[in-house]
Amino acid sequence: MYNYPVEKNGIRFYKYKFLGMEDRPVTVEAFNRKQAKIVLRDFILQNADYHNIPIINESTWMPVFGESTKVINDIEYVWVGNGKWIPLWEYQQWENKNL
Repeated sequence: MYNYPVEKNGIRFYKYKFLGMEDRPVTVEAFNRKQAKIVLRDFILQNADYHNIPIINESTWMPVFGESTKVINDIEYVWVGNGKWIPLWEYQQWENKNL
């Protein structure tokens, strides 16, 4: 067995799949499972399609530096660690300077 360093208090992604809606999973960004469940509850309360639909799968993963991306207001962001997301174009400029 290998011991890999794990960021204990870092951001994680929690993906939830719902019965009959497997093609529309909900992904939540949170620091722990309790916080993710609170965000998921609020999402379900605001989206009637998910009311009373059982969760059939939950998976968790951590973002990868320079690889994990998300889109907010049509702007793509990339994970750079320490709880920070920066616009992809800014990351690409930084990466080109440091090659």
